[in-house]
Amino acid sequence: MQFKTVKDVVDHSRLLHKQISEHYHKLSEETSQARVSMLLEYLKRHEDHLEQTLCKFEQDKSQKVLESWFQYAPDQDIKDVLLGLNINEDMSTDDVVEMALKLDDYFIDLYQDMVNSSTSTPVKEVFQNLLDMEEHEKIQLAKTALQINDM
Repeated sequence: MQFKTVKDVVDHSRLLHKQISEHYHKLSEETSQARVSMLLEYLKRHEDHLEQTLCKFEQDKSQKVLESWFQYAPDQDIKDVLLGLNINEDMSTDDVVEMALKLDDYFIDLYQDMVNSSTSTPVKEVFQNLLDMEEHEKIQLAKTALQINDM
């Protein structure tokens, strides 16, 4: 995967959050387990929130920062992240949490790579903010998953 600008990376992330939300919704409809369904619906709302946050983020950032070019672009693919996961209608809450944490790690790694490869301070700040947001969301996810498991 080749990115050209900050905006490309943010757009890519926003689209992936939308696709992940749709994936969680589909899995939620397919499962017969109430806790798993509840967790998947929470995750869907979580991904919807992240997608909306990235939309707002793009609107709030200057065009100059969004149009900054990268010499290095990450080549991670979300499909590689999902390989080896047990994704089906019989997933347990632990399976769902494992999947969600791996997806969160994908974004954390992506943003960390962008922070590390950026030479521009404003661009580095953009990706550091996104990295901080994803790390915070990962912690929230873990807390919510524990609460659902304790029900």
